[in-house]
Amino acid sequence: MKRLNHVGDMIAHIMRPYIQSGQERKAVWFFDGKTHVATADRLGPARMVAPGTVAVSSTGRQWVAVGGDRVNGAAGWAFVSPYVDQPSINGDAVRFNDNSKSLKIRAKLDQYLDYYQDCKGVLPDSVVLRTEQLHTVGALPGQIYKGVRLEVFS
Repeated sequence: MKRLNHVGDMIAHIMRPYIQSGQERKAVWFFDGKTHVATADRLGPARMVAPGTVAVSSTGRQWVAVGGDRVNGAAGWAFVSPYVDQPSINGDAVRFNDNSKSLKIRAKLDQYLDYYQDCKGVLPDSVVLRTEQLHTVGALPGQIYKGVRLEVFS
């Protein structure tokens, strides 16, 4: 059996007495990285939490808040693996993968942003990438890169 990530271990420890006694407890715990910040009876809208907040249900399912900003809250929830630790996302900045395809996409994105800024004098509000490009670089829709929101073309 795979070892749970840090927040999964914490929830398993909290739920152990309830499982042993046969009681049912439905709750969702919210973490900022590895620090517990809140508990609720359901997941609720993402706009109520900051981007990067990890939510864990009593059954062990985990989500991370993506998009948006710290003032207006996150734009949505993305399901994540309960076996991989989710680092806190400071300002919802993208952390690109370091493989060769990701580096090529990032270089092209940087070229486009430089070109756009040279022509218009400002950066665009958002950049639309194909789903496979976004997946390759390791980003989620709505995350911010150099002040520009990354969106997915569907």
